[in-house]
Amino acid sequence: MYRKAYKKIKNVKTQVYVATSDYAEQRTIFGQGALRKSARELLIEMADIEREIKASIEVHKNDQPQSKIKLNREILEKFEKMRRGEI
Repeated sequence: MYRKAYKKIKNVKTQVYVATSDYAEQRTIFGQGALRKSARELLIEMADIEREIKASIEVHKNDQPQSKIKLNREILEKFEKMRRGEI
């Protein structure tokens, strides 16, 4: 089991970063090829990722599906009222 996990860590496509202040843990992980990331760098990276996710969500929220049948605004509003049970 340990050898399989070790081979995955050593894979060129896999990069393992460690963000810890525990020196013993750092030395153990670095001996297996991990990279260091400060807690501040990790915090900044997480904030950037969160911003990107929020921006992506907003894009998808604002992207309304197009109707396959072209209808004028008045008819669309009537259909919306019917859908909501107001008519």
